Amino acid sequence: MSVRALLPPVLPAAGPGAWGVRRAARLVFPEPSALAADPVHAARLRRYLADLLSPYGLPAPAGLPPGGQSYGEMAEALVREVVPAGEEVDLLVLAHSVPDLAPGRATACRLAHVCPGGPLSFAVTGPDGTAAATALRLLTAYADTAGLRRALLLVVEQDWLPYDPGVPVAVPEVSRGVALLFGDPLPGERVVRPALTGPARPGTGPWWELAAEVSR
Repeated sequence: MSVRALLPPVLPAAGPGAWGVRRAARLVFPEPSALAADPVHAARLRRYLADLLSPYGLPAPAGLPPGGQSYGEMAEALVREVVPAGEEVDLLVLAHSVPDLAPGRATACRLAHVCPGGPLSFAVTGPDGTAAATALRLLTAYADTAGLRRALLLVVEQDWLPYDPGVPVAVPEVSRGVALLFGDPLPGERVVRPALTGPARPGTGPWWELAAEVSR
């Protein structure tokens, strides 16, 4: 049995030092996803959560009231907002901390087909809002070694956790998403460099404010 590691090729760097955030979008998703009202999906999610929680002695939810967001649906809306017509993306990174309403879906793979350019795509998850910072560092590393021209960072968080994790967790007050399109600036464009500051919101905090700065 052999194992292959796929790494970005070493090509002339696109020069992320010259990069910046060219375009940005931020959206609020106040209503539950359409998927949340699907009884078939709810039954499958209950079984999934029961299997997930039982080894830790945590109770499975007896019922799931409609709620939650599909990160795939959120991300698709953000892509439409931030990628200009006629442009293509080379790399897409999805970052989140709160679990997705559809945990069995390979969301990053689907986004590779939805986003113009069919980009290399992957997801990063982690607690306490660290996922987006890690995703940004990975995005920059790829850009520095693979000669990428455009990269898209999507940071999403939902306000619904359907089970008691047994430890204190920060759940957002509302579901939000932020999209940051990185690349070489076009003539007349003003680019902004992100600063990795502590988030006021669990996942989207500093990125939410950065998107507002870019959009001015």
